[in-house]
Amino acid sequence: MTTVDDPVIRELEDRYGDAVRIGPECEFAPDVCIEIDDDARLVIGDRATIRRGTTIQVHRGAIVVIGNDVAIGDNVFISAMVGIRVGDGVGISNMVDIHDHNHRERADTYVSGGGAPVPWESGFEGAPVIVETGAVLSNKVTVTAGVRIGQNSLIGANAVVTRSVPPNVVAAGAPALPIRSFNGPLCEERHRQQLRVRWFGTSIMEHYEGYNDRMVSQANLPEVGSSVVVEGWRRRGYVHRLRLSLQAAWPYLDISFDNRAQGGATSRDVLSAVRAALRDDQRRIDLAYIGCGINDVWRGFQGRSAEAVDFTEFTENYREAVRLLARTARQVICVGETPFGWDAELDVAAMNAELARYNAAASRIASEASADFLDAWPAFSTTARQLAAYASASSLWSDGVHLSEQGDALMLQLAERHLRDRGVIASLTGYERMERAEARTAYGHLFPEAAPLGGP
Repeated sequence: MTTVDDPVIRELEDRYGDAVRIGPECEFAPDVCIEIDDDARLVIGDRATIRRGTTIQVHRGAIVVIGNDVAIGDNVFISAMVGIRVGDGVGISNMVDIHDHNHRERADTYVSGGGAPVPWESGFEGAPVIVETGAVLSNKVTVTAGVRIGQNSLIGANAVVTRSVPPNVVAAGAPALPIRSFNGPLCEERHRQQLRVRWFGTSIMEHYEGYNDRMVSQANLPEVGSSVVVEGWRRRGYVHRLRLSLQAAWPYLDISFDNRAQGGATSRDVLSAVRAALRDDQRRIDLAYIGCGINDVWRGFQGRSAEAVDFTEFTENYREAVRLLARTARQVICVGETPFGWDAELDVAAMNAELARYNAAASRIASEASADFLDAWPAFSTTARQLAAYASASSLWSDGVHLSEQGDALMLQLAERHLRDRGVIASLTGYERMERAEARTAYGHLFPEAAPLGGP
């Protein structure tokens, strides 16, 4: 082995200049192969060791960051076209392969079809690979583009990591899945992974609640019988409760909900809200929810014809909104409207028959766009019927249209089950793969060390 004062590392620094930075007390085997293209960068922290036969490739515009006290074994292959970060104290055993990119499919979109085919003609897609502090990758592990391996996690030998792995778990298999968890020391990661969720809909999702700070502060509750003044309004209901539930289930993620739902909104209003959101913030989001139609139908039965939206226009509005969301969100979930409960002055059966027709159209549009459809209607109908049959004082509606706390609880159950059964959150914990230059731009914030060399 050689130290930082010996010719191997000095030769790397002489050859690549500012493109390489190697901390003190590092040890490299004499046959370590390091290749750094133009406008690429390699950063290695203090006391890192790299054993014999290991190759690190940093392709044009990419970056590899290896933390302090990292041990890399024999014949490891690390290749970056976007960015790879290995946290402090990580152990990488022999013959591990980490690639943050892969060949794109040989589709007509990417290849000309003329002349003899070459392997790289279709180009490459990539996404960052992040191995957090203290993780250990056993012999012959393969790590694919776009995954994040959590702190202290142990990846078993021969595993293929195709999805992100939580902190403090043992994961094994192909694809690698957690097989047990443990308690381990955690430190604050510089870049906590985010999950951005945006909602578009009506007051079923909006659900405002009057607010006074003393009513929610256990240490400062008002006396029984006293009065408080409403200081403002907060969104609550099942959307708020779902965020709390997800954050409790996935504490290592930074889960943010942006609720753009509007009370009284028709499909016209929801489409306008989608357009405005994309105009205000063009960043890619992870998950988008959309639900509307109840006010389109209700306004017609109320005689408010100027606000009502007929079936043809609703279909056009809904299809366009889903199309726009599918372009900017990694996944879209269309939420079917809940049925009407009662209305003493209107024909509820006729209203529900029409609303069911709108829901069926929303389901078809979701299928056309490869979006999910969350159908709340069967559960609401069954639960409401059983509550009534047993003369329960509970109701799913507060006024026949808007949901009660009981209705919100049912919607929460349905939303949680939908996410769980389809593995939605797990599928979104990885980084989305995209064309290599686009990926370097999208994920540049994860690698501030690359800033001095300029953009991708």
